[in-house]
Amino acid sequence: MQIAARRNLGFTLIELVITVAVVAVLLATAMPAFGSLSQSTKAQTARSTLSAALGTARLAAVSRTSSIVVCPSRDQQYCGRTTEWQHGWLVFVDSDSDGARDAGEELLEASQAQPEGVAILSSTGRMRISYHADGSSPGSNITLTVCDRRGAGHASALIINNAGRVRSGTPSDVAAAACVGAIH
Repeated sequence: MQIAARRNLGFTLIELVITVAVVAVLLATAMPAFGSLSQSTKAQTARSTLSAALGTARLAAVSRTSSIVVCPSRDQQYCGRTTEWQHGWLVFVDSDSDGARDAGEELLEASQAQPEGVAILSSTGRMRISYHADGSSPGSNITLTVCDRRGAGHASALIINNAGRVRSGTPSDVAAAACVGAIH
């Protein structure tokens, strides 16, 4: 007498339900970490992009021996009267040294809005950064605070000194909280 061997060609319903449950638990565990990583990456990218624009402006001021301005802009054509930079910014040759972009002034760079959930806020009252032909930046130091939805504890800063150099730093608690409040 021969016993026929039975072959399994698929999954049973119980095996499928257990597999789906395990995958759901793994995804539920990984999603918060992925969200935090995503926010961190967006903020770091925005900070690097702005830092590169500041470097471009300083180099252009020295190489062209002219005044170059970096300012926040929503329309990528003209400077905004705001301390919020997450909507984009301009780098332009300020031929008449008035700190505002006029129709005839050459636009060197126009940055688009940063990803949702990222904010960039400059020091109170500082709505532009000017570079002279020697690479210096007049006025007092300016701090650009970059933050995201992870909160004030994860905010970072770019600080431009009077010599025009950009360095990384930690923003004040007040600046970090104000930055988080600017997230839309």
